[in-house]
Amino acid sequence: MCRAEDNQENLTEDQNMKAALSETWSQDAQDELENFIEQQGIYIRQ
Repeated sequence: MCRAEDNQENLTEDQNMKAALSETWSQDAQDELENFIEQQGIYIRQ
């Protein structure tokens, strides 16, 4: 497979991922990050 085809496949995968994101993706990502940080023993929530 040539590089142009690889780039096209990657672009298509990226587009599919973006289309699959929910409307609350940013809040979901923030919640996941806060949970991960707390699992490391650092508490940021008041």
